[in-house]
Amino acid sequence: MCDTFAIGRPLTKGGTAIFGKNSDREPDEAQIVVFLPRRGHSTDEDLPCTYISIPQAGETHAVLLCKPFWIWGAEMGVNEKGVVIGNEALFTKVRPERKAGLIGMDLLRLGLERGGTAREALDVIVGLLGQHGQGGACGYRDKGFSYMNSFLIMDREEMIVLETVGRDHASRGFTDRAAISNRITLGDTWERSNLERGTDMGRFTDPLITYFAGSASRRSSVLQGMSRGDGPGVPDAFEMLRSHRGERPFRGFNRDVCMHASDPFVRKSHTTGSLVVELDAASGFRIFVTGGSSPCLTPFKPVIPEDAPQDLGRGGARYEESSYWWRNEAFRIRAEMRLSGVHEPILQEIRALENRFCGSVPLHPWDCRDESLLRASRDAFEESSRLTEKWSGLMKDVARDNHPIHNAFWSMVARRGGISPV
Repeated sequence: MCDTFAIGRPLTKGGTAIFGKNSDREPDEAQIVVFLPRRGHSTDEDLPCTYISIPQAGETHAVLLCKPFWIWGAEMGVNEKGVVIGNEALFTKVRPERKAGLIGMDLLRLGLERGGTAREALDVIVGLLGQHGQGGACGYRDKGFSYMNSFLIMDREEMIVLETVGRDHASRGFTDRAAISNRITLGDTWERSNLERGTDMGRFTDPLITYFAGSASRRSSVLQGMSRGDGPGVPDAFEMLRSHRGERPFRGFNRDVCMHASDPFVRKSHTTGSLVVELDAASGFRIFVTGGSSPCLTPFKPVIPEDAPQDLGRGGARYEESSYWWRNEAFRIRAEMRLSGVHEPILQEIRALENRFCGSVPLHPWDCRDESLLRASRDAFEESSRLTEKWSGLMKDVARDNHPIHNAFWSMVARRGGISPV
């Protein structure tokens, strides 16, 4: 389960476009953050994606990607031209093709690497979808898990919602706001499609799986957050992505934007990474990543693409000291089992840090060379690490909450990932 939103420049507090996304994946599926520079290629090359190879493009844009470690593609990302994309699983009556194809994360990365505007990225994704289809396992451990995809594509001027079913697609542009959350939303209001005019995209929905995904509730929560009277800003985007419906974020049927897994059957998705991007009308960027799970326990840090910390891009199937994601995960799982005692005080410190981070890193060029801004970004990651180290020590004296099933689940996940003790 995931949530993605975009707010256009007319609606925000600072007159900037703001994009936000949570990536909800399997709980111990490390999500790394990687920077890939602009490159020229031979068009005779084959490009190996997750399951198939396709012809390479002559040139690819520089990109910052947040991606499951084992997938070629990405859940979300931004390119040097100011295009930002997030994708969502769609649960439909149409099943993926039996033969291997491109998965949604592959299409997202290809859109960023090859599209210089939101419209160009849309054309890239739609074109490749028609040529290669979508098919292949999308789950890390659950290889039976596959799905169709929707995409939210944003640049400095507009945002586009693209919904796909098999090789069919429908899209619509927006200038004010848009949100997607694991459900078909365009209905018959689309502007562009390969389907017959008037076709209702909703007819493809699998209503049962979509209902239990909690997508309607999560999308409603996001839309409410975007409707602040004075206009939302970047800190508001952080809060939207870490929102919970109740006092216990691991209870209920997947209706929390900040998703906490608690069992292998109903609440099995977890927010493993989060991204917020701010764009001005010209060429300025601000990019914030958690680099770890649970935005309610992990601060958003400003990252400058060409100076991204190397440990953000490291992580595999088990704990690695050299991986930012796994180091944060060791802390986060311990906090997960003690939420009643540590959640609120940790969150207060996180918000204070984020306010400083936002104040120290203004909008800047993609290839920023300002040493003071580079230092401020590096300091943000160091301060975040000090926060986790401090609370890892304090939690030694905090008893686990009395939630046996929840704690047993996370103990199992920790053991499987090589994290001990918890």
